[in-house]
Parts: sequence; structure tokens; C-alpha cells
Amino acid sequence: MKLVRSSILLLALALLMTGCGREPVSEPPVPDTGLDLASARIDAEVTAGEIMAASGWEFDPEVPVPDRVSDIDTKCFGHLIDFSREMLAGDVAHYTFLLQIGPGEFDRIKVHRVVKERRPFRPIRTRHAIFLQHGDAVGFVKFLYGQAAPSVPDDHAAAIYLAQHDIDVWGIDQNWVLVPEETADFGFMQDWGMDNQIENLHTGLAVARYTRLFTGNGFRKMHLLGYSSGGWLGFAYLNAEATIPYGHRHVKGYVNADALYKYGPDDEAGRQLNCDDAAYFVEERANGVYEWWVGFAEVGELALSDPEGDSPIFDGFTNQEVGLYFGCAGWRDYPLNPWWHYWGGVFDGDPEDPDTMPIDTRFLPKEWSFEFMATAASWQSNAFFLDYNLISCDEEDVPWDDHLAEINVPVLNLGGAGALAPSALHTLGLLGSTDVQHVIVQMLPDDQKFEDFGHIDIWTATEAPELVWAPLLDWITSHNGRGVGDDDYPLMVGID
Repeated sequence: MKLVRSSILLLALALLMTGCGREPVSEPPVPDTGLDLASARIDAEVTAGEIMAASGWEFDPEVPVPDRVSDIDTKCFGHLIDFSREMLAGDVAHYTFLLQIGPGEFDRIKVHRVVKERRPFRPIRTRHAIFLQHGDAVGFVKFLYGQAAPSVPDDHAAAIYLAQHDIDVWGIDQNWVLVPEETADFGFMQDWGMDNQIENLHTGLAVARYTRLFTGNGFRKMHLLGYSSGGWLGFAYLNAEATIPYGHRHVKGYVNADALYKYGPDDEAGRQLNCDDAAYFVEERANGVYEWWVGFAEVGELALSDPEGDSPIFDGFTNQEVGLYFGCAGWRDYPLNPWWHYWGGVFDGDPEDPDTMPIDTRFLPKEWSFEFMATAASWQSNAFFLDYNLISCDEEDVPWDDHLAEINVPVLNLGGAGALAPSALHTLGLLGSTDVQHVIVQMLPDDQKFEDFGHIDIWTATEAPELVWAPLLDWITSHNGRGVGDDDYPLMVGID
């Protein structure tokens, strides 16, 4: 696997010593729209111009380029602080762009692009694009799974699959994904809640759209996929966009990838679980604790490196047993619904009997699941946990659910029968969308849902390309947006 990394960071340091010390560009003033959705915290057009310069991509000569973009000082970028390109499979390339979006050391996001190239550094032009928002623990790397998991084929990855079929795939690593493991002071995470994540997502979408515009793909809106807690974030983002005219929005269609938002009357236990979690995080934050140690990677690494060794996490079990229990029996300790689990498992008895244990994964080699766990980040902000728990607890008035009935974009409910997708039906019924489709992968009879296709199987199972990614591809290519308003450039006011 060939990796090409620019020397932007080193160059920036050198230029700061020789006079390149201007402040990062800021977003130009815009009219006060009174919108619930914050505008991007950086000038997305200028940032897209920096990406164009770093990548060596050619501007479409038919697109009028603003002076502040064409006049970019390529020796002194304002927001782009690192860039990389690597070839993944065949003619599919992966670009990353590390963006400084605020004054703090950790006020950063990483924007990804996975795209087929006509020749090196020349991405194809395509009308079909999607932006991928990850969930808890594991960042964008989950969509590049085969590239990060040594035992998995390199091209076994949803982003690569879509790119091979001419989809322009974009995505984000939220700020918490980029926080180093050795970090000790987490005061900077205090306000990294739902609003912060919405702003980051909005910035990523804006930068992606302007970059697509400059490279000849038009200013078409994008589909958004929100996975797991990224699904909560996706609904919150759509809730904000629903308050503004269609021509101002970034998203034309939404893929709810194994997430829910609101519990129905038959899911009281799940709702109460979220209430209990919210109360816990309120107490943690009152005590000055703003971080959450993920621990996902530790479970996976121990199961890989010493599977038969005694677990330091749970006495009396081996590392492999802990990995399988954590992966295949999630409903026992964290019942988001009565059967929820990460991977479908094979048990040594009836899985509804609490004395039974998973002994293998059902839809992929168990080593693949452990390698997925090992890709996890170290830290998350508990402010985000608190906010999405408050949404699903539904006992406090929060701003992220006020306009669900005004959401009218097409929606695909995508997930596993052994995970959250079946429980999303209540949430989807609260939307104003009339085009709602479902792809819920069920491999076993109804009475075996405790072992059926799970929450992470949709990205990792050996048959995921046929069962999950192909239907996703079909949905993307069959939903082109409204046409009118999809290509407006520049945006009328306020949101870029």
C-alpha cells in the first residue's frame, strides 16, 4: 500500500519562522438568518481552495472562482495543516485533509475523500456523492476496514466498494478521534457536545461540496450517512437543516445506518437506559470529568495478542472470551433494545440464558472482529454522550428534536436484524419524509435475533458487500435530489 504524505506541517513551521504568521482566515460576514444551524466556522470556499492546491487537483475552467480562492498563498494555508494520499485498491485513492477549525490545540477535524482516479491525482467526475459520519469509538477507519485489519482483504471496505462503483465518498473524523492517547487534561472537551459535532459535520459537508464544485462535479447536494451515534448526530443535523430553505442545505438524502433517535411506547427499557446514562454523565461533568475512556481497542488487542491468557478486564475469563462476550452479547449489559449486539454470535447454549457464552462470531472470522476493535480511538467527550442520551430519554426539552416533522429528505433505514435498525421505525414515523426505504439484513429466523446480523456486521461481515453495500449503492444512485436548487452556487445566504 503506497502512501504519499505532503510536508505541509513542516513547511508551515518553517514559514512561521520566516514571516508566514498571519491569522487563519475566518468566515466572511453573513446576514443573521436566525437559524438553528450554525454556519461553518471557517471559510469553506477558501479551505476547498487550499485542498485543491495541496492535492494538485485542477479547477474546472467553467466554474467562477472567487478572488479569495484564486489568490490563496500556497506557502501559507489558513486551515489545511496536513494532507495525505494513498492508493487503496486498483484505481481508488484515499485523500485526507487535517483542518484547523478553531483556536485550540485540538480544534481539528479530518476530512476524508475516497474516489476513483482517471490517472494519479485526477479524480473522476461523478454526480453521485455521499458523506459518511462515523459513530462512537471508531472513526472513519471503519469505512476503510480492510485497509486497517491485517487479516481482512484490503478491498473489504464500504468506502472502497462505493468508490469502485463511481461514488465520490467523503467523510469525517470528528475532533475527539484525533485526541492522542497520552492526553491528561481534558478541559478542552467540556463543550464538545451535540452542537459542537453538528458544527464539525456542517464544516465537513461545506468543504466537500465546494471541493466537488471546483473539481467539476457541480454544487450538488450530498447524501449523508450517519452510523450508530453518528445516526443521532445525523438526525440532529437534519433537524437543523429542516428550518432553512432547501437551496441553503447540504443534504439531499439520509442513510440511517443502524441508529435510532426516539423510543416508541414499547421500548421503555431502552428509553430508561438512556435516562440513567444521562444522569451519570451529568454527575461526571459536575465533578469536572469531561472525557470517556473508550477501551474498545484494549479488548481487541488483548484478544488478538493473547487469546487464551487471563483477562485483566474481567476475572475468570480469557481475553478471547471477553472479546466475544463484548462483541456478541451487548444486550446483556447495555440493552439499547432487547437483542442488540455488535456482531452475530454462536453461543454454547440458548443466548437468552445468561449463563451461556458466545464461542464464535457467526458472519465473519472472530479475528476480524477483534481487529476492528483494535482500530478504536482512545477518548471521547462525555458531553456528546450526555446530549444524545437526553434526546432518547425524552424527558427534558432539547433543541435537537423540535423539527423532526419538517425533515422531508428521502431516508434509507439500513442495518441488521440483530441490532438497532428494527427499533428505528418509531423515529422514522416522526419524520415528514414520504420516501422511506428499509434494508434490514435478517439471516436467521425471528426467534434467533439474539444471534442475527449485528450492529458492526454491516461494515465487516464477509457477505456485507452483497447484503449491505450493494443495496446502499442502489439507493444512492437512484436518489439524485430534486434537481432545482441542488446546483445553486453560490448559496444565497448564510450557510456554505
